[in-house]
Order: sequence, then structure tokens, then C-alpha cells
Amino acid sequence: MEKLYSSNKKGSLLKVVLNKDFVISAIIPIILFVGFDKLKMTLTGIVLSALWSIGVIFMGFVKERRINALAAFAGIFAIIGLVGTLISKNTSFYFIAPIIQDILLAIVFFASLLFKRSLVQVIAEQVYLKNVPEEIKRNPRYKSAWRILTAAWGLLNVAQALGRVILLNSMSKSSYYTISTTYSNISTSLLIVACIVFPKWYFAREKKLLN
Repeated sequence: MEKLYSSNKKGSLLKVVLNKDFVISAIIPIILFVGFDKLKMTLTGIVLSALWSIGVIFMGFVKERRINALAAFAGIFAIIGLVGTLISKNTSFYFIAPIIQDILLAIVFFASLLFKRSLVQVIAEQVYLKNVPEEIKRNPRYKSAWRILTAAWGLLNVAQALGRVILLNSMSKSSYYTISTTYSNISTSLLIVACIVFPKWYFAREKKLLN
């Protein structure tokens, strides 16, 4: 069972988080927005950074021929934030959208705990663990690990929503967008690593306790 979750990840945790995908999905949108915001062209910065983020999600779908639930959710809210901003011509709408996204995601994660398979288990089996034997799936420890991680994702989104509210009301939009985007991408990457590492540790711990 443990071999199922072993990771062939190489290098330090820093390299895992601050990789090419981080630059593409986080740094470039920040540069686009902050650059145009400094030129007093905030709306243009929002449009370009939003289109870039939507494009990254779309290209990921084209490349992998699949899109997981989290990416789909992020893409939908990026579109909603962009369209809402263009219609209302109120840049604040774009910065409020991620807060609403975090709240809704937290609700979805916690609500999924009421079902047979929690959301993180569904995503993990969809993306990383396609051919998990039924014998392993029926193991109570298997489901328990994913339920713990699902609760962790829910708590992360609650923390992000609260953090974004505080940042939005205490600093400039450029600073808010930079910190919010960077934090969100790093915390998500770290939790994805946890989804790989934690089950192996959890199963080993449970096995030791039983013995």
C-alpha cells in the first residue's frame, strides 16, 4: 500500500514549489497586473492577468486532455471575475471574486465529507491514482487519509478568505494582488505535496499502532 503513494519527487521542497509552473501561473500574472497598475491602467492589468490565468488553465486542459475540479473552479471564477469587472467597470469586483471562491471551495470541501468519497480523494484518483485496486479502496485507512486532507483543504480556503479580506482592506490593490496570488499558489503547492506525502506517513503510523 505504501508503494502506491511513494513519490519520485527530486530536489528540495523549495524546488517543488518554486518551479516553472509557479512562474507561469503566479509570477507572470503578477507582473502583468502590477506593471499596468503602476501606469494607472488597472483595468487593463486585470484583463491581461485574468486572460493569462484563464489561458494557462485552458492550455493545461489541451495538453493533458483533462481538467480537475480545482482547476475548473479556478477557471470559472477567473472568468466570472473578469466579466463582472468589465460589466461593472469596478476593479474591486475582481479582487472580491477570489474571496468568494475561497468561501465556496471551503463549503464544497467540508460538504464532500458527508459523501462516500471526499473531494480530495476524487481529485487524487482522477489525476494521480487512476488504477487503485478495490482492495485498497475498501481499507478504512485509505478513506480516512483523504478525509483528513479534505478537511485541511477546507481550512486552508477559510484561512485564505480571511487573509484576503484583511489584505484587501489594509493595503494597495497591487500589494493585495501580489501577496494574495503568491500565497495562494505556494500554499496550494505545499498542500498538493502533503497529499502525496501524508497518506504514506499516515498508513505507516496506523500500521505501527495496530502492531
